[in-house]
Amino acid sequence: MTRSSLCIFVTLALAHGFSNTPPQYRRAEKGSKLVLCSHNEECETLTSRRDLFRDASVAAFGMGAALIPSFDALASGGATAGGAYLLSAKQRYNKRVTAGVTAFLALGSDIEGGNLKPAKAFFETEEEGGWKDTATAGYLLANAFRTSSTTPPDKLPSVKKWKAFVAEVEDLKKALKKKDASGALTSYKSAVEALSIYLTAVELD
Repeated sequence: MTRSSLCIFVTLALAHGFSNTPPQYRRAEKGSKLVLCSHNEECETLTSRRDLFRDASVAAFGMGAALIPSFDALASGGATAGGAYLLSAKQRYNKRVTAGVTAFLALGSDIEGGNLKPAKAFFETEEEGGWKDTATAGYLLANAFRTSSTTPPDKLPSVKKWKAFVAEVEDLKKALKKKDASGALTSYKSAVEALSIYLTAVELD
């Protein structure tokens, strides 16, 4: 039984089992039996048919809960290499990271020549292929490379490598702000080296 069909079954079962209960009635426990009580009438024991249906619904729900894996199981198991979580992350972020990396590496010749305008434009654009989108996608992709759902992101090797790259990029941005062509070139080269290490960690090398 699939998860969706199970949910439909349980919903219909519960609706059918209790839809005939008048609005003024309430459910209460009396001894070991489930009863219906009104404000003006004595409690009446549920009919054997309804008791039986209730038990069957509870049993079906319990069986479904056993068949559906817990969130932690999905998160930890799916986050392992080759898992559904990682594959989904690659589908969402690989293209964006690749676009940003391509654009970043293309800045090399301009920075070496002392032309800092393309680099400034790279950091200012909001579009895919610019730094802002790359920074978001790059971090999320790094965070997907995990073997446990409980591991803090900062403890993941891939995230550490991403942050090392970001640190070099921040130095580059400072040099650009100062219009320091020589400092920008030095920071850029360091960033490229850190980027290479990151790309290996996220299987994009």
